[in-house]
Amino acid sequence: MLLSAAVLLLCATVLAASADARHRARRQPVPDTKTVCAYGYHHVSIFQHFERLVGRDIDCALVYNDASPDWAGWENPWFIHHPDPDLNWARWATAPGKGRQLIITQNLFPASLAHSRRWRAAGARGAYTGHARALARNLVSAGLGSSVIRLAHEANGTWYPDSIGSTNSDFRRWRRFWRKTVLAMRSVPGAHFRFDWTVNAGWRPIPFRKFYPGSDVVDIVGIDAYDSGVKSRTGRWRTVYGRRNGLRDAIRFARRHHKPLSIPEWGVGTPGLGSLAGGDDPSYVDGIAKVVRTKRVAYQSYFYAHEWADQFTTGTRSLASYRRHFGAAGDSVRAARRHGSHRRGRG
Repeated sequence: MLLSAAVLLLCATVLAASADARHRARRQPVPDTKTVCAYGYHHVSIFQHFERLVGRDIDCALVYNDASPDWAGWENPWFIHHPDPDLNWARWATAPGKGRQLIITQNLFPASLAHSRRWRAAGARGAYTGHARALARNLVSAGLGSSVIRLAHEANGTWYPDSIGSTNSDFRRWRRFWRKTVLAMRSVPGAHFRFDWTVNAGWRPIPFRKFYPGSDVVDIVGIDAYDSGVKSRTGRWRTVYGRRNGLRDAIRFARRHHKPLSIPEWGVGTPGLGSLAGGDDPSYVDGIAKVVRTKRVAYQSYFYAHEWADQFTTGTRSLASYRRHFGAAGDSVRAARRHGSHRRGRG
């Protein structure tokens, strides 16, 4: 009887290991594509205005489904069925022959759970995986099964309900919740999502490793890195790049875990609006471009809305720098991708 139990256990272990190997084999490494993306305030028309401004077509758009009031809206994002073509991003992304990409910013739960004290523990137990599978099925049905899912972005901040919290116990439960959501979404037939774990640059000195969900569920390490929060008028890029939990630390963390970097939100902001933004700051744009050109980067996305759109439109030097690096003419970043000339620097 003991021998039979041991044999059964061995068989189960071998089968589990085989299934795990097949699962790993299906997870292809994310390429260093250096894709140019943008956020256009959720309007296709504004996105197209950005394209005209920078002088090139852009086939990658950032959208948000992080304000749903209930699970129904969380599972069935507004942008896949909106009746207004200017707000229907599924229609934009799946236009025949375009090869377009959506970066979907998705929180862990809807607003109806925001005031619950037990959402981390419930999520860590897998209480919401049914909703995650429903979301995945709806995205696949809409033709968006290859989207990048930016799950629970900027969770090291304190401004979103699904933040990591403040204790090691909070961090542990948050990590498990994130993992459960990813595994549930991946289990849906036709799901080929890539999951982006995005931090907010320079916010709270919490080591990334404390809330990193694990390399088996993270495909891309992202960092939102605006030209803001810097008091000095000179040397701003050095601070944006080198501050604790800033771009340099994210680059090193991504490399250590064999993941590409993303910069899903970045932009030049108007000074005097409380964010200590840098105004027309081409050195910052040049710095972002250098990171994209010389490091392993999946994509970057300019945040073309609010003050970051206003400053970008009127800041002639920043706009010229963007056009030089990411526009149609003189695109050094895309040249690096085409010719494989970008260096794997140490950060």
